Amino acid sequence: MFLKDWAELKIRKMDWLDMAMVKWSCVLFGILLAIIFPELLSINAWWMAALFAVLLVRPLYRIYLK
Repeated sequence: MFLKDWAELKIRKMDWLDMAMVKWSCVLFGILLAIIFPELLSINAWWMAALFAVLLVRPLYRIYLK
């Protein structure tokens, strides 16, 4: 539990601007990967949409149903 406690402590120090910057840096990292590995862009969009939906299930469950 030490790692979880440490991470929660660090996240509590972040404000909305820090969180937005982390999100945008992840988006830009994805774009960078697509530039370095152009074969990633050849993946079918339906696979990406399915992966998006699968990854979104847990956060939505925790936000709205828990």
